[in-house]
Amino acid sequence: MSTARPETGKEQEHPLPAAPPAGEVPFGIEEIFFSRTDRRGRILSGNDVFQRVSRYSWDEMTDRPHNIIRHPDMPRAVFYLLWDRIRAGQPVGAYVKNRAKDGRHYWVYAVVTPVEDGYLSVRLKPGSALFPAASRLYASVRAQERESDARPADSALAMLGRLHDGGFRDYTAFMAAALAAEMKARDAALGRPRWTVLDHFEALAGSAGVLLATTGRMLDLTSSFRYTPSNLRIQAARMGDEGRAIAEISTNYGRISESIVANLQQLHAAAAEVAASVNEGLFLTCTARFQEETARFFEREAAAKGGSSADEAMRLLRQTEDYRAFAAKKFDLIKTHIDRFFDLTGDMKRLVSGLVAVRVMGKVESVNMYNGIFTELIGDLEKGQEALSAGLAEIWAINTRISDNVEQLEGRR
Repeated sequence: MSTARPETGKEQEHPLPAAPPAGEVPFGIEEIFFSRTDRRGRILSGNDVFQRVSRYSWDEMTDRPHNIIRHPDMPRAVFYLLWDRIRAGQPVGAYVKNRAKDGRHYWVYAVVTPVEDGYLSVRLKPGSALFPAASRLYASVRAQERESDARPADSALAMLGRLHDGGFRDYTAFMAAALAAEMKARDAALGRPRWTVLDHFEALAGSAGVLLATTGRMLDLTSSFRYTPSNLRIQAARMGDEGRAIAEISTNYGRISESIVANLQQLHAAAAEVAASVNEGLFLTCTARFQEETARFFEREAAAKGGSSADEAMRLLRQTEDYRAFAAKKFDLIKTHIDRFFDLTGDMKRLVSGLVAVRVMGKVESVNMYNGIFTELIGDLEKGQEALSAGLAEIWAINTRISDNVEQLEGRR
């Protein structure tokens, strides 16, 4: 894939032949690309599929910038996001449209990871249902870049907004979903058995997303009755001694409500940690499997032509082992985040139980006083408490699904 740096925000385009052939360079779903560069993005090595499809000879590619295959249709936003991650030492995945030497194009899904003194890119032929939507998004983002001459950082921010509107919390969620979808599509196209680890991880990611949305909705709910205890105290104060019991009840209710809001904020933050770690774990797990397949593919490719590939194959296998370890460590972190979320959920249940008790006392007192405004305000509190209880029940059900997903993954990793 192209690794042109985005610092200037300008294209480094290369002239096309006078009459380039139209269309796409063909290659098979079973074929895998890989290439390795130094930290400047200059090509150090790669495999035969990369050389054949790019249409350059090895002499033309070696020690040349990887952006010799950059296609002008690629949004600058994508490369900005890519470099933002890999310069921070993080792996990244992206759909990439490349341009061969003869002017034709080819699409890949690329996974780029830092290696010693450079970067490794492994790439497959995209074939999932997500790919057409991603290519349309790229076309739209690139058209906006050309029209507005937006800075790469601004274009990247706009693209992230579009992904969010499409249901992806952030770029990590998108790239994890895309790589999982592409590996699933590849397995199906090659007639392989379903990879059950992927199924369980995707289910876990879905549950984590619902968990985050539910806690966010509950947090929003608190604003609808947040000021009701204060209004109760104001009304009670107007009644003097007669309203003292209601004032005390509303004070207790307000104190518990504040604790619930604080707990919900922690719950929402914990749900965000669960969702983020699950998406990262999914991406790392898929990356390790894909890198191992790349190493095996390269070994077969080298053996077929009678060449020596020991050093490069070992480098690929070391990267595979590294990412297996990263994925295992991330899975342990997922379990830690989930345990913390369970603890917070237990605290939330106890707080809501206390809220119910105080609200019932307030309801009894308001009936005894025959005061319509108290009855109305207590009714508002009741509606809020019922909504919180319903949300908490939903969270508990999601917790059960997440526990099942984790248990299934534990036995299949």
